[in-house]
Amino acid sequence: MKNISILGSTGSIGTQTLEICKETNEYNILGLTCNKNTKLLNKQINFFDASYFHSNKAMESKAKNISPKDIAIDKNMNMLVVATEGLSSLEPTINALNNSKIVGVANKETLLCGYEFILNSINKNKGKLIPLDSEPASLKNLLAINNKKIKKLIITASGGPFRNKNINELSQISPKEAINHPTWKMGEKISVDSATLMNKAFEVLECSLLFNYPTEKIDVIINPKSDIHALIEYEDNSIIASHYPPDMKIPISEFLSGNISSKAQHIRLSQKDLKKPDFEKFDPQKYPAYEIGLFYGNKRGSWIIALCASDQAAVDLFLQKKIKFTDIPKLIEYILQKHIESEILTINDIYKLYNSTINQTHKVAEAKWK
Repeated sequence: MKNISILGSTGSIGTQTLEICKETNEYNILGLTCNKNTKLLNKQINFFDASYFHSNKAMESKAKNISPKDIAIDKNMNMLVVATEGLSSLEPTINALNNSKIVGVANKETLLCGYEFILNSINKNKGKLIPLDSEPASLKNLLAINNKKIKKLIITASGGPFRNKNINELSQISPKEAINHPTWKMGEKISVDSATLMNKAFEVLECSLLFNYPTEKIDVIINPKSDIHALIEYEDNSIIASHYPPDMKIPISEFLSGNISSKAQHIRLSQKDLKKPDFEKFDPQKYPAYEIGLFYGNKRGSWIIALCASDQAAVDLFLQKKIKFTDIPKLIEYILQKHIESEILTINDIYKLYNSTINQTHKVAEAKWK
C-alpha cells in the first residue's frame, strides 16, 4: 500500500485524486491540506482517516495539525501530490524531493519559479518529479516510447471559452464567463489562465524545462474537444499523439499507479489529419497573454518569477471585478516592463520577489485602473 499526502486536497486536482484513492484499497492517506475549505477538509480527514492536516483557516480535527513542510518530509510518505495555487508549496516540494519522495506536480508556479532548485535536488537525491497536467504528462509518455528523430513537440489547447470572439467582445467578459471552461472542470485561477491562454505559455515553458527542449521547438495546436493532449512530429513528418477524454483522473491515476492508463491511446496521425473539425491552427497574436508569457518566461531567472506573480495578481483582480478581462495582459506587461532583473540565490529570494511583485501589481492596478 502506498502512503500519499496531498497539498491542496479540497481543490479540483486534490478531490479527484481522493476519488481515485476511494475506488481502490491500494492507497493510504497520510496528510491533507487546504486553504479555507475546512468543512470539506474535515470530511476528507474523517473518511480517509488521515493522520495529519494543515489549513490556513483555524479548525478542529482528530488529525494532528502540522505544517505542509512537515507533511512533505514524513518518513512514512511515499508520494506527494502538489495541487495548490500560487507559490505556497514550493518549499514543501523541494523538501519532499530532498527526502527522495515521488512528487506529482499540478502547480505551474512551483515548477517554473523553483525549477533550478528542484533540478538540483533531483540530481543530488533519489526523488522524482512527475507532471500531472495532461499535456506534459502525455508528452512524457510519448517521449518514453520515442525511437525516431524528433522535429518538434506539440501540445494542445482547447482555445478556451472565447476562441471565436473578437477583441471588442472580450472587454465585457465577466469572471463567471471566464471560469466556465468548455471542456475542463478546474479552479477559478487556472480557468482564467486558460481563457487568456497564459496557461498555455506556462505549459510550453514547463515542457521546455522538464524535457530540456527549446521553446521554439514546442508548438501549440487548437484541439476544441480536448481529447488529444500532446503530439510528437518526427523528421519524416509522421506524427504520434496521445488520445483520451478530457478527464484529469487519467494522468492522476498514471502518476499514482506508475502505469499508462488503459484509457490513454497512442495513435498515429498524418499532416492532413491536423485540420478542422478536430484541430485548428493556433494564432498567438490573438492571445496577448500567451505572447507576453512566452517572451518573459524565456528569460528565466527573476523574470519568470515576476511573470507568475503578476499573472496571479492580475487574475485575482479580475475575479474581484477590479479590472477587465482585457486588462489582464496589459497589467502583466506593464509590471514586467518595469521589472529589474535580480539574482535568485535562495528559495527565500523566490518568495520575496513573488510577494513583492504581487503587491506591486495591486498598487499599479489601483492607480491605473481605478
